[in-house]
Amino acid sequence: MPEKYRSFIRFCIVGCCAAAVHYGVYYLLLMASASVNAAYIAGYLISFVGNFFATSYFTFSSRPSWGRFIGFSGSHALNFVLHIILLNFFLWLGIHRLVAPILVMGVAMIVQYAVLYLVYHFPQRPLKGRVLLSFDTEEYDVPKEHGVSWDPIAQGMEISRFGTTRILDCLKECEVRATFFCTANFAKNAPDLIARIIREGHEIASHGCDHWQPKPEHVIESKRILEELTGKPVYGYRQPRMFPVDIEELKRQGYEYNASLNPAFIPGRYMHLDMPRTWFYEDGLLQIPASVSPWCRIPLFWLALHNFPLWFYQALVRRTLRHDGYFNTYFHPWEFYPLGEHPEWKLPFIIRYHAGEPMYERLKAVIIDLKSRGAEFTTYHELAQTTL
Repeated sequence: MPEKYRSFIRFCIVGCCAAAVHYGVYYLLLMASASVNAAYIAGYLISFVGNFFATSYFTFSSRPSWGRFIGFSGSHALNFVLHIILLNFFLWLGIHRLVAPILVMGVAMIVQYAVLYLVYHFPQRPLKGRVLLSFDTEEYDVPKEHGVSWDPIAQGMEISRFGTTRILDCLKECEVRATFFCTANFAKNAPDLIARIIREGHEIASHGCDHWQPKPEHVIESKRILEELTGKPVYGYRQPRMFPVDIEELKRQGYEYNASLNPAFIPGRYMHLDMPRTWFYEDGLLQIPASVSPWCRIPLFWLALHNFPLWFYQALVRRTLRHDGYFNTYFHPWEFYPLGEHPEWKLPFIIRYHAGEPMYERLKAVIIDLKSRGAEFTTYHELAQTTL
C-alpha cells in the first residue's frame, strides 16, 4: 500500500480520536448549560494540542518542530473558521445541536487532511554545503576547573569512555562521519575506542597529550603517539581549551590544518573578533575556526546546543551553512554523560543542562535535520584537501 494511503489511514485514526475528545468536551459543556458555540470552541481548543503531537509522531512519522507547529496552527486556524461556519449553517438548517457537530467534523476532516499533507510534505529548502562535526576526545578533567579534587585518568576516563561510546553510537545510527581530536592520554587508555573510531570511518586528529597541562612539545609528541597507535597519518591539531598554538611548529611537524580558534562574541578565550569567521590560511597553514553566526558572531559550539532552544540552534546552523557553505562545530564526550546526577562535581548549570541522553537526542536531531535537507557530512582532512 502506498505511503500516502497509509498516512491517510493514520490521519483518520488520529482525527477520530481528536473528534471524540472534541465532542466529549462539547457534550459535557452543553449539559452544563454552556452555549453551543462556546462549548464547541472549548472542545476544539482542548483537542488541538494532543492532535498536533499525534499528527506529528503517528500520522506523518515526523518530529514536532516550531515550523510544523506554525504550519499546523495555520491550517487549524482555517479549519476552525470552517468548523464554526459549518456548525452554524447546519444549525440554521434545523439539524439538532447534538448531530450538527458530527456532520461538521466529517466534512472538515477531509479538508484538514489535504492541508496538513502539504504542511508535512512540502519540499524543504535544500542545503548545499558541508558539515564538519568534531569531538574533543580527552580525559575528563572539568571538575578540576571548579576546584574539585580530581584525577583525570583514574576518575575521568570512565566518563570519557562512556561519552565517546554514545557519540559513536549516534554517528553510526545517523550514518555520518566526523573528526575526533584525541589526546594521547585518551588514546593510550582507550585503544579499543580508538580502533572503533578508525573502523567506522572517522578521522583521528591531535588534541595534544595532556588536556589539563598542555605543553609546546605536545604538538610533536601527540602526533607521534597517535600515529604509532593508529597506524594512520595525523593531519590536524586542536589545542586544549582552544589556547594559542605555535603555527610554525605545526607546519614543521607536517600538520595540514589547525582547528584551535573559536571567533565567537564571548568575552575571554573565545573573543577573537579580529579573526576571520571562516577558514583561512595563516603563514601557509590552513586555519578552520569553529563556526559562528554571520551576524553578531553567535557561538554555535557545544554550549550553544546545551542551552539554546533546539529550534533556534537549528535555525542558526542552517543560516550559517547557507551563508558560509560549510558548518563546523565541536563537542566533548563528557557532555553525553548524565552530569546532573553528580552535584559533588560543582559544575555550572550551563554545562549540566541537557547533558547525557538529552544531548544525544539533540545532536541526533541536528544531524537528521541537516541530512534531510541535503547537507554533506565530511571530515576536516577532506575539507583541507579541497582548499589546497
